[in-house]
Amino acid sequence: MKRDNIEFLIGWLDALRRDDREALRAGLDANAVWQGLRDEWVCHNAGEIVEEFAAGRDRYQEIGALELIGAERHAILHAYGGDVQAVEDIPLPDGIYNLFAIEGGRISRIDDFADRRSALVAACL
Repeated sequence: MKRDNIEFLIGWLDALRRDDREALRAGLDANAVWQGLRDEWVCHNAGEIVEEFAAGRDRYQEIGALELIGAERHAILHAYGGDVQAVEDIPLPDGIYNLFAIEGGRISRIDDFADRRSALVAACL
């Protein structure tokens, strides 16, 4: 499953790269939630998530590297370097970690973490 989740996320990120919002939406459960680093930073459905990810792609023009980490029911996207140094007043010296919960071939939830250990623990790694 780890490899399947990594490959799924690669495909989803490719749709983001191509700005294929229909494919992005298809990879998300309609009721998916994205919880950002702060409680008030939350998207409550697939449409909101797609719009926010697309805006982030445009906002972060320079990314030093991406890392994908597979887990049994999750995949972690770690983006760091370049423009990924901070979000508002939250420093991200090691970048940001997006934890994707993947169920039935769709993303059901995304949670953001500012540190590796927290993301790995949440993914049961």
